[in-house]
Amino acid sequence: MITIGIHYAGTIASLDMKGKFIKGQGGFQLQMLVDKVLTAGSAKILLNLTEVPIIDSMGIGEIVRAFNKVREAGGTFKLVGVTNRVYGALKITQLLDLIESFETEEEALASFGKEKKSRGRKKKSEEDAGGEESGEE
Repeated sequence: MITIGIHYAGTIASLDMKGKFIKGQGGFQLQMLVDKVLTAGSAKILLNLTEVPIIDSMGIGEIVRAFNKVREAGGTFKLVGVTNRVYGALKITQLLDLIESFETEEEALASFGKEKKSRGRKKKSEEDAGGEESGEE
């Protein structure tokens, strides 16, 4: 069985998972907590997987659902404390290419302050206009 606790570091909500994230266990609980945090006005969510020794495809699917829900609400969703076995599963599914991951909560919390609001959104034409990229044919 999996349990999920929650604590706040300023405006950042940290969801602390503990146990095996398999066979759909905890998925409903994770989605409810994400909804609760977003409704409370916090759009920065950190999913702490330090105490999760193993994850299966259903658990990965629930992380993707949570990530999409937060992103659609205009928020930021990050991972912290990914164990070796969980890392392997997330790497194979290329989820780590989509969701930022950090070793420690301190690193993850600090990363929220380093974000830039206008990161690459429809700025391509502006970048190309000032460009020195004339080598393409």
